[in-house]
Amino acid sequence: MNMAHRLLFLIVALLMVACASAGRDPAVLYPIYSQYKAESNKENIIELAEQYFTPSLLGKNYRTNPAARQQLLFKDYMASEDSHFEAVDSQAACLTINGYDADKAPLIISLKYLAVDQRWLIDKIHVAFIEDRADFSKSARCPAR
Repeated sequence: MNMAHRLLFLIVALLMVACASAGRDPAVLYPIYSQYKAESNKENIIELAEQYFTPSLLGKNYRTNPAARQQLLFKDYMASEDSHFEAVDSQAACLTINGYDADKAPLIISLKYLAVDQRWLIDKIHVAFIEDRADFSKSARCPAR
């Protein structure tokens, strides 16, 4: 193989690798969600809330609202995960998690994240209990207003 063929082969190989990896964005939101899931519990969620949720989602009285603790622990509805999808742009992003509750019934958690002070914070939450696994989301969906 002469030098021109080697160079052409190298360029084609690099283009193939670049095209193959271009469609796979690294997960951004799921690691943040996983940290929230691992760190938060009923004893500490009120203290950790500002690390994971936007001020608009929390509201002014979340520290004294008796229902806030349970609402902020929406993750507890899901006993096991099946799959997840995310879509991210510069200001907002969506994370959708398919899974099962403790009774093995399928459910979907959809989260909208906002970029606040260079951190991704949960701004909207929707938990959907669905009839069948076939209804699992196949892409990231932000909660509707």
